[in-house]
Amino acid sequence: MPQQACIFCERAKPLVTITKEHLFSRWVDRILTPELLGPDRSFERTTAGPDGLAMSKTWPTEVIAAIEATVVCGSSADGCNGGWMGDLDGQVRHLIEPMMLGKPRTLSPEEQVTIATWAVMKSMVLEFVWGTEQAIVFPQEARMFVYRQQRPPANMQIRIAAVESHGRPALIFRRVYRLRPQAPASKTLPGLASCSTFVLGCLVVQVYGTPSIPSAAPATPHRPSYFVIYPSTGSAISWPPPEALDDAGLDRFAHPLQPVTGD
Repeated sequence: MPQQACIFCERAKPLVTITKEHLFSRWVDRILTPELLGPDRSFERTTAGPDGLAMSKTWPTEVIAAIEATVVCGSSADGCNGGWMGDLDGQVRHLIEPMMLGKPRTLSPEEQVTIATWAVMKSMVLEFVWGTEQAIVFPQEARMFVYRQQRPPANMQIRIAAVESHGRPALIFRRVYRLRPQAPASKTLPGLASCSTFVLGCLVVQVYGTPSIPSAAPATPHRPSYFVIYPSTGSAISWPPPEALDDAGLDRFAHPLQPVTGD
């Protein structure tokens, strides 16, 4: 069924137009050009069914910014798409364009929060891209929080890394984890966690979160291969991290609970 209300502000038809939001914004194609990447570009979509078996589909594309979902209210100045989301996208382009091309950049704490907010917004749109078979982990309360506060909910962790990839210049990984109850006697159904990882050229941005929105989350230390940009440590960082990911390292990075799940 078509989306009848904006997933962020909840305004609905017929008062507003529900329009498309691109996962990779159109300006990405003006940076990661065919001259830079080569003309033979394609998308590959791999999904795992309830039985755990993976299925892949590949199709050619002329643009990277081709994945979209009609989930947000219109392009006018008072709509989410043409308002705060467009403003946020413009701010982020200024920050991450050199990073996409592998150029070093120092990010202030405020700039880190801007990138983190953009990444959370994109990860929330991603939940609706592939149809009703996807698990929606983030509740409406979390999406409304991003809309009103212009920052991620406190329980989410956003990390950035650098990758030296061979032939994978743009990627989206999404994993949904089913978490066990903390107490064996709990009657509460296992909760879910979502991990979305976006790759744009040399830049990797990851969002991990659960449905709950606590008042605060403890700061997580950086690692040699990534920086935590939210919750904020309050200090500037100089990207890239000391260690860049290769393709195998990127796959591990995109599956942070693999040591627990074992798959």
